[in-house]
Amino acid sequence: MVARVTTQAVRLDALPHQDRRLIRFAGADLRRFLQGLLSADIHALRPGLAAPAAILTVKGKLISEVIVLCDADESISLAVPAEIAAAVASLIERHIVMDDVTIGLDESLRFALVWPGSAAMVAGVRGYATRHPAPGQLLVGEDVGLTAALAGVKVASEDEWNRHRVAEAAPAWGHEIVADSFPPEVGFVAAVSYDKGCFMGQEPLARIHARGQVNRVMVRVRAATLPAAPLTLAAPDRPAAGRWTTWASDPAGAVGLAIVHRSVAVPGTVLAAEGVGAVEVCSGPLGDDPGVPGKSRAATVQLGKR
Repeated sequence: MVARVTTQAVRLDALPHQDRRLIRFAGADLRRFLQGLLSADIHALRPGLAAPAAILTVKGKLISEVIVLCDADESISLAVPAEIAAAVASLIERHIVMDDVTIGLDESLRFALVWPGSAAMVAGVRGYATRHPAPGQLLVGEDVGLTAALAGVKVASEDEWNRHRVAEAAPAWGHEIVADSFPPEVGFVAAVSYDKGCFMGQEPLARIHARGQVNRVMVRVRAATLPAAPLTLAAPDRPAAGRWTTWASDPAGAVGLAIVHRSVAVPGTVLAAEGVGAVEVCSGPLGDDPGVPGKSRAATVQLGKR
């Protein structure tokens, strides 16, 4: 007998760092403007879909991750981390010079993620197929509408939410994804289009893609003890080999995501963490820059050294 999979949901405003605010746009130049600002390919968006993207510095480092939402009327909006939403809106507005683009920050809406499957749609709530902040259906609406849409859907705990992200290798803002990192360092290359043309921060990422690689990458890890907070991971010859950033309970103890030095991103490598003991790396790099096909990376210059 095949086990029945239960649909689960979380309100993002109930999770650390996951609350969102919506930035709305209008204007004839919107798609061209966002194509030059964001790392994702805006021209590839389709109604009903959500896409991960990044706002980067000119050096290719993360300022913020965003979720790009495309609606049936082909309007576009951005779901950004609530803790930096005002700053991100202000930054975007400063880049509007001669463009026919207007911007507004909507503080009234909240967000939820449903997986697997979907929730019943109700008036005032929109749904998008998404892979960020984890694969599922992203719901957007005011508090009352979200509550109605999620009626009858199992409310997932933070532990279940983390387990879903670990299984899907889905990095999250404030955990793996942090400001001043290259997207490949934090498992976030799904947010980067390498063939769409120029965007802010594109040149450094193109150099990494063509002839370099970052020194830090995201991996899955496991241990016998569940951490209570982010932990420094140590290797015998590298005291600061990485950081355990997301964890969830597991029958054998704990599983998680970690950002580690590439030299230890090898399945079977055993690291140490204070209060937890042995931590085993159980994947290679996840969400890493794949590089240019056919180009050897063994002799390339490494970038983003830390």
